[in-house]
Amino acid sequence: MSPVQPGDDFEAATTVMATGDPNRFNVMLHPAWTVVGKPNGGYLVSVFVRCAMYVVQGLAPTHSTCVASSTSYAGTPDVGAAEVELTVLRSGRSITQVRGTLLQNNKRPVECSMVFGPMEAGQERLYDDIPAPTLPDRDDCIALPASSDGEFNVGILAGTDIRMDPATMDWSAGLSGIGELRGWARFEDDRVIDTLSLHYFLDCFPPATFPLGSSGWVPTLQLTNYVRAIPTAGPIKIRQRAQLVSGGYVDEVCEIWDATDQLVAQATQLALVRF
Repeated sequence: MSPVQPGDDFEAATTVMATGDPNRFNVMLHPAWTVVGKPNGGYLVSVFVRCAMYVVQGLAPTHSTCVASSTSYAGTPDVGAAEVELTVLRSGRSITQVRGTLLQNNKRPVECSMVFGPMEAGQERLYDDIPAPTLPDRDDCIALPASSDGEFNVGILAGTDIRMDPATMDWSAGLSGIGELRGWARFEDDRVIDTLSLHYFLDCFPPATFPLGSSGWVPTLQLTNYVRAIPTAGPIKIRQRAQLVSGGYVDEVCEIWDATDQLVAQATQLALVRF
């Protein structure tokens, strides 16, 4: 796995630039955070969140965390320059809601609605019915390469160290008929995973339909993320499951636990799929 070059890291790739309009930002969608040459969906959500943070900080400084996002992908943006236009829907004592639109080449390919609120480390958990999966040690798991024979390039895997549970690598060893992937993830440069980057990690895994025999890219139509806690330092555990495949669509659920097995994020997405 090739390391991400200086300036290609996640922090730099989600940098936003102010314009003369306080609700409009310039962004540069980075080629290092792509799948088959197109910006990864979770990476795009993180760019939206980064833009919205600047607006929310001026309205409600305690609303430091994007606790929910709902993103619709009406098109596929290109790498390179784009703009994000924000609209504040509501700002109250408990939450601030913001809608963002990506603008590129006179098109609006992606829209994201975000909910910001306060979040502190170590918050009491009153109920949790989602146990963490049991995984082999990271060193015993299979690292995913950024490209396969140069034909299917997944740029995000140069900056993301993903180690798959061998028991779920069915698409390379005969199909099991179970649409579930499990494994470890961290940034290749081992930077701290925070609540912003959780929005990216919720869309960093391969499609859970690969063990079912799907072929090619599985483009996301709609992605909903929930951030539930501030993760502790260290690699995270990810489980991604296909719940229903029908009519050319698949809905997938992704769950993330931190190094202490605390559930920190969840997502549901609807995507196109072919076999």
